[in-house]
Amino acid sequence: MQLTKKITLLSVVLATAVMAGCQSQSSTLTFTTPVPTSSFNTNNQSAIVNVTTQDMRPSAEVASYTSAGNVVRLTAVPDVRAMFQQAMQQNLNSKGFTVVEGASNANVVVNVKRFYAEVDQGNIRHKVNANINVEVIVKGARGNFNKNFNTARSYEGAFGADNAEIQKVLGQAYQDVIQTIYNDNEIAQAIFQVK
Repeated sequence: MQLTKKITLLSVVLATAVMAGCQSQSSTLTFTTPVPTSSFNTNNQSAIVNVTTQDMRPSAEVASYTSAGNVVRLTAVPDVRAMFQQAMQQNLNSKGFTVVEGASNANVVVNVKRFYAEVDQGNIRHKVNANINVEVIVKGARGNFNKNFNTARSYEGAFGADNAEIQKVLGQAYQDVIQTIYNDNEIAQAIFQVK
């Protein structure tokens, strides 16, 4: 009787270990927003700026692909809206602007239009194409200013795609577009022109 209990317990432990090994990958990709390297400009402190970010994409998915006959749908953590909100606030703070929630003399609206990695899979190769499109609008009493930021990254590999590869390509595209925003001077100039 004792041997039967041990065998049963061992069977349960092994089955649990096998099931844990067979579980699918996480359906979330984690992104980190880079830190700006801009120099602080005390002249910008007179501008009080409110930042609003809108995710205008039709779906929260950042990629999808087929694995073992199942469609894997990936989302971002933090969500895409929060990522760009954080990036723009960091960008303006690092340049010396006073960023507030609510009443301000200039509003910066970030519209995320595309943040997606297309995954094409064949029998022996796959390709990941990441595309990001963001529109930044500066609004104030004296008018509006619009600017678009676009970036693309690609990767080709053997056999099927996986989360790590998609994460890498989409993460590089995100880093590229954020660095372009951080290096941009037109948004800062527009804040003073429209406020």
